Amino acid sequence: MIKSGERAVAGCIFRVRPAVCAIVMAALFVISLNSCGYRFQGDRNPVIDVQTVHIPPMHNTTTKVGIETQFTNDLIFEVNRSGHSKVVDRDAAQYVLEGVIRDLRTGSVSRRSITTTLERQVSVTVELFLKNRQGQVLWQNRLRDSEAYTVLSDKTSTEGNLRRALEVISSRLAEKFHYRFTASF
Repeated sequence: MIKSGERAVAGCIFRVRPAVCAIVMAALFVISLNSCGYRFQGDRNPVIDVQTVHIPPMHNTTTKVGIETQFTNDLIFEVNRSGHSKVVDRDAAQYVLEGVIRDLRTGSVSRRSITTTLERQVSVTVELFLKNRQGQVLWQNRLRDSEAYTVLSDKTSTEGNLRRALEVISSRLAEKFHYRFTASF
């Protein structure tokens, strides 16, 4: 029972100033975050120490011809940019990073009428596999991303918008790979 002069702050019913009680509760919260394994993100350490890696052209199982070049080049750029690993020829590589573009889908996002689409969204699913020299899969991940693009009456312009959307997706998927692969577990 709370008597006059006492205050209840976040469950504290003691004769303590509200500010002190709030500080104690905040400290307990921070300590509980540490005990459940949560960490504030700091330095990222690779799950597997990859010094050298070979990245062959991705295998494309979609009907969109040629996108494997863009996706492979963005992956190579991201690996080189990170500075953790060096992309080399197969003979000099510790590991091989193979990729498969599994799925590419488009769908309408907005319409002017039943027959007229104003904006579409393209979604791409990629699977990546890190293998050792013997071909054993050491790490794999499925990544998915999507991007909207404008549909115009000119099919060439619409195709250009789709191409730019695929470039954005390719770059983001390469970044996602880097963050997932180098995340500390």
